[in-house]
Amino acid sequence: MGEGLTNAGISQRLFISGGAVEKHTQRLFAKLGLSDSASVHRRVTAVLTLLGR
Repeated sequence: MGEGLTNAGISQRLFISGGAVEKHTQRLFAKLGLSDSASVHRRVTAVLTLLGR
């Protein structure tokens, strides 16, 4: 995600299904407290949160 890959790109690189990527990213967003919002891009926010630590 930090490299700008789509879910399909992540699944190809890790040899897992797209559904597995979706499931893990949803859990990541939940742990970071990032709710689904039209005004905030959760993938970008998640990466920025990680880089800020």
